[in-house]
Amino acid sequence: MKQRIAALCFSILLTSGVSAWAGPVEDIAQISGPRLQALLDGNVDAYTAAYADNAVFHSSFTPFRIEGKEAIRAFFSGLFRMYPQRHVFIRQPITRAYNDYLVIQDSYATLNWSNEEGKTETYDTRGSTVWVKTGGRWQIVDQHVSRLPISR
Repeated sequence: MKQRIAALCFSILLTSGVSAWAGPVEDIAQISGPRLQALLDGNVDAYTAAYADNAVFHSSFTPFRIEGKEAIRAFFSGLFRMYPQRHVFIRQPITRAYNDYLVIQDSYATLNWSNEEGKTETYDTRGSTVWVKTGGRWQIVDQHVSRLPISR
């Protein structure tokens, strides 16, 4: 009887959406999915909400780093206007947690972005995102996206 009750409780936990064993990696996964959708939708506010006020973003589109949440927001506002249609294909993602307050995500991605005239440009990139839990909230403090070298 006790085994049946334990099995029932375990089943309820699994199907109820309660993540009793969730940790930093699972927390970031719950934030990252909607962020990617915000990027695809061109929702700059939702996409940049996760950046810390003093975050730094390194982009392959600019020669120098972009400092601060508002500057990052302005950068993505311009990028979304320049490329109103965006498709992203992520490859080899890896997420690593260090203690309960630091998570690093790395991945490769192929970006197929179309400008206002409908011309599609493809960028093969690699990126890393550093998340820190501060004040009970996960925030991006550093993100780097660079183009992969062209193979010859």
